[in-house]
Amino acid sequence: SPAGVPGRGSSRSYNVDMERLLKAAAGGDAQAQYELGLHHDNAEGEGRDPAEAARWYRLAADQGHADAQLHLGLMCDTGEGVGRDEAEAAEWYRRAADQGNADAQVNLGLMHLNGTGVAKNETAALRCFRTAAHQGHPKAQFNLGALLYNGAAGEPPLAEVYQWWTLAALQGHPSAQQNLEAVARRLSREQLKAAQAAVAGVLRHQEKV
Repeated sequence: SPAGVPGRGSSRSYNVDMERLLKAAAGGDAQAQYELGLHHDNAEGEGRDPAEAARWYRLAADQGHADAQLHLGLMCDTGEGVGRDEAEAAEWYRRAADQGNADAQVNLGLMHLNGTGVAKNETAALRCFRTAAHQGHPKAQFNLGALLYNGAAGEPPLAEVYQWWTLAALQGHPSAQQNLEAVARRLSREQLKAAQAAVAGVLRHQEKV
């Protein structure tokens, strides 16, 4: 049975793991603090403790742990485990985004797009989505394509929109799959060929990374 999963004949190893984790976390280990946060965040039933999860996430986030910063941002964003504070959520997303966390980049982009927690700024939203899109994040790829399609950067670059929506669609993003055909119809044969070649180039690059 999987180690560390209570209720599956492994309660002893689970307790040992928890002791080790608590000791490391108390000693200031950011990864252990983050994992304790996850434990309290994802526990089932009455074992779930969002406030305790937030406490451990904050300790790790203060040490610069990007995933902890993302999770603390989510809790501030929703008001779960902590008081709801969209400005603080945006700040934690920004710190995680600056470290290359694609989920945080998307969340920060949405906040810029909607003007929640930060000033409404389509240019900043575009920048966030583009950064995450280059990391292969399907939601970012779709959002980037949608902003470009709607003229956020001037005249819609339809070939680029097609490129990003194709990449998102290949990862199963339903809205990208639905919208691709409409964009393809508006491209010339040459534009479509160039856009498809660009997609192939991105995919080749991703394989090498």
